Formats: sequence, C-alpha cells, structure tokens
Amino acid sequence: MKRIINFFLADIWRKLLALALTCLLYWNLSDREQVTKQLTVPVDVEVASGLFMPEDYKLEVRVSARGTERSLKEAKIRGMVKVELRDQINGKFRIRLDERNFERRKDIVINAIEPEFVDLPIQRYIQRDITVIPSTTGSVPEGFRQEGLTCEPATIRISGPEDEVKAVQRIETELLDLNFDRSFSKKLKVKKLDMPNLVCSTVEVIAKVTIAPVPFESKRFEKVPVRYLYPASPAEHGASQKELNIISPVSDVTVVITAPKAVMDEIEHEKLFVVADLSSDTFAGKAAKVTVPLYCPVGLRNFSHGKVRELDIRPASVDVTLQFSEVKNNRK
Repeated sequence: MKRIINFFLADIWRKLLALALTCLLYWNLSDREQVTKQLTVPVDVEVASGLFMPEDYKLEVRVSARGTERSLKEAKIRGMVKVELRDQINGKFRIRLDERNFERRKDIVINAIEPEFVDLPIQRYIQRDITVIPSTTGSVPEGFRQEGLTCEPATIRISGPEDEVKAVQRIETELLDLNFDRSFSKKLKVKKLDMPNLVCSTVEVIAKVTIAPVPFESKRFEKVPVRYLYPASPAEHGASQKELNIISPVSDVTVVITAPKAVMDEIEHEKLFVVADLSSDTFAGKAAKVTVPLYCPVGLRNFSHGKVRELDIRPASVDVTLQFSEVKNNRK
C-alpha cells in the first residue's frame, strides 16, 4: 500500500498534467461524434395587428436534430413564427415550418419537423355595431300608451375574433319597468356577453321611454236592441215564461261609446245589445209597473286592444208593465 502511495506522490505534477491532457483529449474526441435526437421544441407565435389568437394557445412540435451529444444536451432550441393577414387561405391560417423558424447553435442541424404544416386558431380581429334592445317588464297603466322606447347610444360597438362577433345579433339590457304614466329616462346596465374575448365600447345605456294618454273618441250607436232577462223559474210563482206579458216594451235604445280608436274599430254595431233584468222576485206572479235599469254585458266592454272607457245608454232605464196569467195548480 505504501508503495502505491509513493508512486502517486513521486513526480505528482507531471502525473496530474498527463491526467488533464487525457481528459481534454477524451472531451475533444467525444464532442466530435455526431448523434441524432428527437426533441420537443416550443414555438412562439406572433400575430400581426388585426389578427386574434387565444392567449392560452401553446404550440409545440417534434424536431429531429443532429449534433454532438454535448451540443444537443446544452442547446436551447426555440421556434418563432410571425403570422400576417395575408397568410389566411380559405379562411384558415396554415403555416409551414422549416429550419429557418428555429434559433439554435450553428453546430446543430435540423433534419425534420413534425408536423411540417400547422393550422393555427387565428381569426381576424374585427369590430361591429350591434343594436341595443332594452329588456322590459310590466306595462303602462290603463288609459296610457307607450309611444316610444329608444336607447342612447342606440348601438354598441363590439370588438373581438370574427366568429364571435358575427354570432352576436343583439345586445340586451337589465330589466326596465314600464309601469309609469309619464315619459321617463333611466340608466341601464348592458347584459354581459357570454363570450370572454369580446369587448364592448360601453357597459351602460340610457333608455328613454315616451308615454302619453291614450286618445279617445266617442261614437253614437242608434237602435241598439234591448234583451229582457226573464225570471229563472217563473213556474214557481204560478207563471211560466210564455205566460209573462210585457206591456209596452222598449225595443231599442241609443248607446254612446267612448273608447280608444283601436277599440272603436273592433266594435260591430250589429253585435251590440243591452239587457233589462226582469228576474227580480219582488214582482213575481203579480202585475206590476217597474223601472228597470239597462246595462251592457261585460263581454261587450273588453276588446283585444283595450277596454271601453265610457258607455252611456240612453235612456238609462225603461218603464215596463208586467202582467202574469193565472195558472191552475194541478198539485193534489
């Protein structure tokens, strides 16, 4: 053991120099041996103005690189590609990668790239003006009408990728309550679009609602027939409907109707009638002279465009004399 130690200690500097030269020679020789490796290389994509690419998009390709073991181990190969608007073909942005797209050491050769052609998720970045449609709830009170509903601004400019911008047909707002009897303005927030890449030029609009009283018109209807409502069961009082006689019945009256023009246009003269209710028990079975008020059925007061505001029956009542015929009681 002592002899071995003495061997290394004797002339130690010459031995260390020889060892260093041996290592250097080995390092030199090993660095000249060429090898080929498959590497995964990231590619940075830069898009020109007027183009859009998702921020989270990452592109990686497989590269077959040739060089020394050491150069391939130490090398940091990275790709770079710039996409211009003119690179769009048939609506797609397809690029072809070659060795010029990769930064690397001069002693590294790129033999192949996979894939060679790449379709990028790039779209044109466009702008478009979209009409604002206020979302409403409720309605104006009876006797009033909504004459106008506008927004300021009337349109909102949205910016973003072409497919998303073209998919938007309208922009809505938060709910606007219309239950007012006068014109008013209200600031409304715009509903957020469910597309995160779109940008709106504003997030608020001012809705202006014009409300005015409904214009009414009056019309006189002559010779409106009177229908008499007989007792439901006159036989219980010793008379039947056929045995009830009305002396001097009034056959028609005049009706003056006040209503919105749209309602007035629906009223048909030939379908109008008024009712005289004779079904009261106070005079059943006896001759009587009575004054009966006239009324118009509720069904004739409501129309698809609203209600009749005022209905004036002239005369408001009729004087009739009722006469009942005696009937024989067949009960034992």
